[in-house]
Amino acid sequence: MMSKDSPIAVFDSGVGSYSIMRMLQKELSDEHYLYLADRKSFPYGSKTHQELGEIILCTVRWLEEKYQPKLIIVASNTPSIQVLSEVQSKVKSKMIGVYPPIEKAATITKTRHIAILATKGAVQSSEIDNFIASKNLPKDIVIHKVDASNLVGLVEPGTFQTDPQTTELVIRSVVDPLLSKDKMIDTMTLSSTHLPFLLTYLQKLYPNVFFLDPAEIVAKQTKDYLTEKNILSSKDGKIMILTTVDKAGKLKPKGLKMIFKNLGLDTEIHVVNIV
Repeated sequence: MMSKDSPIAVFDSGVGSYSIMRMLQKELSDEHYLYLADRKSFPYGSKTHQELGEIILCTVRWLEEKYQPKLIIVASNTPSIQVLSEVQSKVKSKMIGVYPPIEKAATITKTRHIAILATKGAVQSSEIDNFIASKNLPKDIVIHKVDASNLVGLVEPGTFQTDPQTTELVIRSVVDPLLSKDKMIDTMTLSSTHLPFLLTYLQKLYPNVFFLDPAEIVAKQTKDYLTEKNILSSKDGKIMILTTVDKAGKLKPKGLKMIFKNLGLDTEIHVVNIV
């Protein structure tokens, strides 16, 4: 049964959304967290709308049955944009998603030209166009939607930690053509939760661009919800990491543990099977 000390479940198809977890732990350190890296479903960005809906629904129902979380955070832009609203209508738990912070970007940009860096699935979806339209941004704001899937691929295997040269080359292959196309872009949203791990590289390579991380927004929404429902925890927070195993076996739990350790979290990884 859910209580104040029930966990907050956070999940994604890999390690990328630990960028969200870090902010949650910073802002809400007393909470208990359950982080699920669903490597079996990696990457979300390549899935069809139907596949993604089935994966998210199955995952949420599994979390509800096994852990009774007081809140579930779908810590990935792609499923949040495409299927979160339809899944929410089919489950009991309150869910919070991650979305491109374009309203904040519109207040920050001086040139009025911004870019959304996201997965292929997100940028090519009709849902992202509907999402942008729903924000009623000023008509002079120019928005570029950019497939940054190759940047996401730098994070899961830990390339950004072990191979700086390759990381910079891949980043340039995505961002340089964008800035050549529109030199006025001065603000970019990191609209895959993997991308904040590349922030040091991005700031070094593009010092004149402001990169916006949505993690602060998610942390505020989480705190507001827990406060409103009077279910803030008052105990010392703990974190449990779960993972499914990717079909190709490219990233084994031991490798995942090492990546988390390099990100500042040295803890056991529990292998699970979502059915």
